[in-house]
Amino acid sequence: MNEHDTFSERQNKINFTLGFIQSGLWGLAMTFSSITTVIPTFLKKLGASNLEIGLIPSLVNLGFTFPSILSAPIVERANSVKKFIITVTWIERLPYLFLALLSFFIAFSNPRLTIYTALALIGIANFGTGFIMPGWMDFVARIIPTTSRGKFIAVGNGLGGILGIIGANIVGRILGKYPFPQNFGICFSATMIILVVAYTILLFIKEPKYIKSNENNSKNYSPEISKILNKDRDFRNYVLARTILSFGSIGIAFYTVYAVSRFSLSDSYVGIFTMFLVGAQPLANILWGPLADRIGHKYVLLGGVFCNLLGNLIALLSKSVTPLYLAFALSGATYSAFMISGLQIILEFAPPERRPTYIGINNVIISPFLALSPILGGYIADRYGYLLVFTVSLIANAIGLAILYKSVEDPRKRITA
Repeated sequence: MNEHDTFSERQNKINFTLGFIQSGLWGLAMTFSSITTVIPTFLKKLGASNLEIGLIPSLVNLGFTFPSILSAPIVERANSVKKFIITVTWIERLPYLFLALLSFFIAFSNPRLTIYTALALIGIANFGTGFIMPGWMDFVARIIPTTSRGKFIAVGNGLGGILGIIGANIVGRILGKYPFPQNFGICFSATMIILVVAYTILLFIKEPKYIKSNENNSKNYSPEISKILNKDRDFRNYVLARTILSFGSIGIAFYTVYAVSRFSLSDSYVGIFTMFLVGAQPLANILWGPLADRIGHKYVLLGGVFCNLLGNLIALLSKSVTPLYLAFALSGATYSAFMISGLQIILEFAPPERRPTYIGINNVIISPFLALSPILGGYIADRYGYLLVFTVSLIANAIGLAILYKSVEDPRKRITA
């Protein structure tokens, strides 16, 4: 795809502003339905096992990654990526309405049905996110210059983090004030309301006109995977590192349930943990965004993995709840790093006309490992305890960090060479 029309500087600023506000509101919405704190606690109070709680990040990761290979051909042939996004995005937003209804009307009388239905809704929501992702990343690439994309993601995440601090405080008050399960229903309702507001803002972002390419319109993308991976060594090694790092994320999934059970904490602590998780993100963005724009996304990812490794170590060594606040903050910094650079680096590996395909290839390869690793974590937690989960996560982070550092050249160097 080649750029056919460009906007004035004023319109570019409007797009930038509306884009990061929309992203910030999305972050606020997810604070009320955090997959790290709120939803695991909701299912645990319903009687879910660690294996079932491990399904939460499995469904999130599988949904976030695998569907992109299905939508990549659609996006590459689309004249307007925005039309694709605003149509499909309801798949990822509406499940939170049904989660709220589930909490209000079914959870108390039928907790087992609620657990399974909630897991299905989480899977559907994240399938929608994964299906949209190649379109969203291509949309960002169309409206935001290369050297401003790190700042764009960082500002959006930063706004989401600042709003999330407020939201996390509200979450804690809601969970502490209202009876279960209505308290969680209120949180899920808040998510849906905020997502509707974010959608309205999205409608006002203008997309530049592009001429769709007549090349690469084959519907069969299987040969492309082998061809691109064989040709692009750095991209191949990046995918390998991400595959191993999928096992490095399993510790985060169990921080909350471990802390609540280990130290006999009340539900209000879920809000405190969420506040540290989301509050660290705008602080991390101050570092990650400029770092990504100035020296490349690889170094942001290295920093994010290192933060995750430190969080694992803290969880292993903590003798009280206090050090775990830092573990949640480091998790927030890790999320921030991968939100800013995890997919943005792929935009720089890829030729402009192949961006959706590169994203799809990355996601379809790592998706089985991202899906299975939390299930493995749940099995380990049930059989051997949470500390072994954190140990496995720490080792995977160390290996992934080494591969990313030694075997992946930042694509920014290829662009400027």
